[in-house]
Order: sequence, then structure tokens, then C-alpha cells
Amino acid sequence: MPKSKPKPDNNIQLVRNALEYFIGGVPPLGYFELEISHLDALVKSSKKDKFSSLNTMAEIALIGLSAYFEAFCKAQFAALVNICPQILENFVERRQNATVSLRHVLTIQVQAKGKLGSMISEEHDFGSAKEINGLYQDLLRITPFSVKEAKDYVRFLSDRNLLVHHGGIYTFRYSSQRFVRQGAPGLAHWDSLVVGKKEYSLWRVFILGMAKKIAETSRRALEGFEARENIKLNREQKKAVSMLG
Repeated sequence: MPKSKPKPDNNIQLVRNALEYFIGGVPPLGYFELEISHLDALVKSSKKDKFSSLNTMAEIALIGLSAYFEAFCKAQFAALVNICPQILENFVERRQNATVSLRHVLTIQVQAKGKLGSMISEEHDFGSAKEINGLYQDLLRITPFSVKEAKDYVRFLSDRNLLVHHGGIYTFRYSSQRFVRQGAPGLAHWDSLVVGKKEYSLWRVFILGMAKKIAETSRRALEGFEARENIKLNREQKKAVSMLG
């Protein structure tokens, strides 16, 4: 007598289908935490330079922290729209010039419904606290960064930009902004920013905390929108929502 074929695990299939709402097939926060763990390992194994006390690996990790966080903010935004396109009603009302590339629409064709957020996120800049707050405010009426957190993020980006664009060497602009109240300011075009394990760790805690805050507040906001508008999500969509925070 031939053996019967094993029945597919419905829960596994449900998870697989839910993952299709995410860029790369991975929930944004989980992927960001994975990337953070790789940076942590890099910094943990790093050593200071013998002659300058600089830590190149810590500097690279700080730059990576910035890049991965911006990608997370974009991926989270995309996932929210992919899961529940109805939230675009708010977004379009507030941003009347919101558009998507017709070339992108033609590329994904029949998959457009589950990829709409991915297309829209490509058209916007998530490079600052102000821009991130604005986009999430227009989408779900939330502003992830508080006033203090926005100021801290500006400081974080100024360090990142100094490393990326000036090799960490102080510029006149950076010195005037950072050392205006100090008696011995950094010497522009001579002294340099020192990023070690301690500095990386401090920024890591802040950035990871912001990512978790964005993930959780946006998930709750989406659930609130669903309830207010009496939107019926299917099982796959509901599973995807549970993976957001």
C-alpha cells in the first residue's frame, strides 16, 4: 500500500505568505537587530591604533549603524503599506504630490498589491529625524522622534557625516556646533573625532532603541487604524502585523 503524502504545515505556509509583505522577506526590526549583532562582533574584536588611539573598526561600525537604521525606517514604512494599503488614504491626502514610478509598476505587474509600499518608500528620503517624523506622521499620524531624540539624532548624523565626508577630521562647521561652549574647542582641520568601543556602544543603544520604538508605535498605530476604519485583514496580513513589533 503506497504511503500517503504528509500534509503541509498550515502554520509554516501562513508564515511564508506573511513574509512576502516585507522587503527581502524578513521583518524589518528582526533584520536590523541581526545587522546590529554583526556590527557588535566587529567592534568587539577591534583594537585601537598604536600611534593615534583611533579605532577604524568602530568608525566603520558607526557608519554602518547609520546606514542600517535608515534602511530599517524605509523597510518598516514599506511593510506597513504592503500589509494595509488603505492607510495610503491619509498619506495621499497629506501629500498630494505622492507618486510612484510607472516603470516600477510595470516591473512587478500582478504583484503590485503586495509591493505598493516597497515602491512608494523608494520615492522618499528617510535620512533625517524630521523626514522620518514627517513620513510616519502623514502615513499613520505618529512622530517617532521626540524633540530631544531628534536633537540626539542630529548629533549622531553629524558624527557619521564627519567620518564619511571628512575622514573624521574636524571642520569649522562641526567645531563651531560641538565646541561652542567649551574652553578648548577642537581644532578644525587638525584634530579628529575619536570613535571607540564606548562611543559606538552609546550610539548603538540610542539607535536600536529608536528602531524598537518605531516598530512598536507603528504596529500599534496600524492596529488602531484597522479598528477605527473597520478594515478586515486576512490571516496572512494579521500574521504580518504581529511580526512588525
